[in-house]
Amino acid sequence: MTQSLVRLNADFPIPIHVQIKEQLKLLIGLGHLQPGEMLPPAAQLADQLQVNRNTINAVYTQLRDEGLVHMQKGRGTSIADKAVIAAFRMRQQSLYDHAKTILTEAQQLPFSLDELMLASIAYGHLFLSRSKKESRWLLVECHEHDHPFYRKKIEDIIGHSIQVAYLENHSDVLSALQDADQIVTTVNHAEEVKELAARYHKSVLIIGANAQTSTLLEIARLEAGRAVGFVCLGKKGGEWMAGRVQEAGIEQIQHMTAGFADERSLHQIIHDSDLLYASAAVYDQLLALAPDKTRLYPMLLEQSSEALLKEASNLLAP
Repeated sequence: MTQSLVRLNADFPIPIHVQIKEQLKLLIGLGHLQPGEMLPPAAQLADQLQVNRNTINAVYTQLRDEGLVHMQKGRGTSIADKAVIAAFRMRQQSLYDHAKTILTEAQQLPFSLDELMLASIAYGHLFLSRSKKESRWLLVECHEHDHPFYRKKIEDIIGHSIQVAYLENHSDVLSALQDADQIVTTVNHAEEVKELAARYHKSVLIIGANAQTSTLLEIARLEAGRAVGFVCLGKKGGEWMAGRVQEAGIEQIQHMTAGFADERSLHQIIHDSDLLYASAAVYDQLLALAPDKTRLYPMLLEQSSEALLKEASNLLAP
């Protein structure tokens, strides 16, 4: 079904991956793709559309980050659950209805639909954007993870400041969700935030980060049995840091975790560790307490997350 419904125009000045992604979203929004339905394997769809397989993988990843599909190793990519898709369709219905009306009427005009769309984009940027308010971006995180890292990355990409709401304060999060034009959270809290945002029929961008490869290689070269502590704003953040090391297959060290705010656990981990890795949020403070042991644990935003933020920013740009 996907082969006959997804149609690409290599001559149209919108990137191929955006064409594929937006058409799949349209198929989901209009009910042509149902909750739980499997999408073609990336290699198969790439062959059908005569594009690089990495293009399809990137599209599927972005749809996953938007909460519209599930990706499971060995089981493929499927449309998300009924409740999520129902909320998405409710949000998109008015948009699709207007698009259908405008394009149906435009077929009677003496120029092509491509010309109309390009002229509309140009006109909007030149004349309508000047009075448009700056979009309101919201990051929802917790106090335990390195939220300053995510905030800075988002602000660097979109070019303006954002609001941050913390899950520890439920009422603040709900209030912020109502006012937000774009909601972002991390994989750490994806399901929780999507459930909250669904109350207001809003979607959520899911972003993720990884440890810097050079740091993982450095840890991998440590002698077996070394006691290594991972410290972030809270213990969950330290556990995330240690988890990336374990995912990299580094098992020769004895790891422990702590949050900087827990004074007792912090002093214990400083005492017991041969080496300490600190997130950027607590590095300076930990360095002052244990200068001989402390090293920085740099984080990198996933490339798919960066692309997702850039695309959303372009769509919301004034």
